[in-house]
Amino acid sequence: MARLESPADLFGGGYTGNLLAPEHHTGKVYAWFQKKHRFGRTLIDDEGYYVSGEHEWKVPYGVRQALATPLIHAQIVSQFPFAVTWTKDGRRYKKKVMHLISGIHLITTQVQYTDPDASLIARTSGYSIPAKLRGKLPREMNGHMVYWCPCCMDARRFSRRDDRTFYAQKKFWSNEKERYVWKEVKLAVLYCRVCGISNQNYRFRSSNQPYEKVVIKRGV
Repeated sequence: MARLESPADLFGGGYTGNLLAPEHHTGKVYAWFQKKHRFGRTLIDDEGYYVSGEHEWKVPYGVRQALATPLIHAQIVSQFPFAVTWTKDGRRYKKKVMHLISGIHLITTQVQYTDPDASLIARTSGYSIPAKLRGKLPREMNGHMVYWCPCCMDARRFSRRDDRTFYAQKKFWSNEKERYVWKEVKLAVLYCRVCGISNQNYRFRSSNQPYEKVVIKRGV
C-alpha cells in the first residue's frame, strides 16, 4: 500500500464518496484495516478498561468481542462503519468514526463526561450475541425488558413507535416434545431506544431466542 497523507485518502468511491476508492481494493489495503482493528484489542486491559492518560472507560463486553472479530468486507469498504452516540440536554448526537478503537478513545477522553451512558454503534453490519451471553437475553433488568442489540453490541431496551406489526418465527417451549419448537407469530415492531434498529433485523431475531445445546450420542 502506497504511503498516504491520511487513511481518509483511501476513500472517495461511491455516490457519497464514503466508500473505498476502486484503486485501493487490494489485499494489502484490506490487511491494513484488519491489522488496525486487531491492534485496538491490545489496548484494552484484562479487566476491560481502555486507559488514556488520566482517563479510563470500561469497554462493554460486546464491543470487546467485536474487536476480537475480524472486519467483514462491508466494514472495510465503508469509511465510517462505526459511530459514537450520546445525549445532551435531551437531544441525541452521533459522530461517525473509522475504527472501533477511535470511538472508544473519543468516549474515554471526552464524551463520557457529557453522557456516562455514551455508546458505540456498528453502522454497516451488526453483531450476533456473543456465545457467553446466549440464552441470557432477553431478560428483565431494573424493571424493564432488555434485548441484545446487534448494532449497539449491548443489551438495550426496545419500544414501539407506531402500530406496525410483522410475522416471524419464534421459539416456544413444548411440554409435549420436551424441547423448543418454532412457531410463526405476529409481533409488534420494536425499535432500539439508542440506535433505532428494529426487531425485524435477522441478527436480532436469531440472538434473542432461547438457546439450547444439542448433544448427539454415538451410535444414534
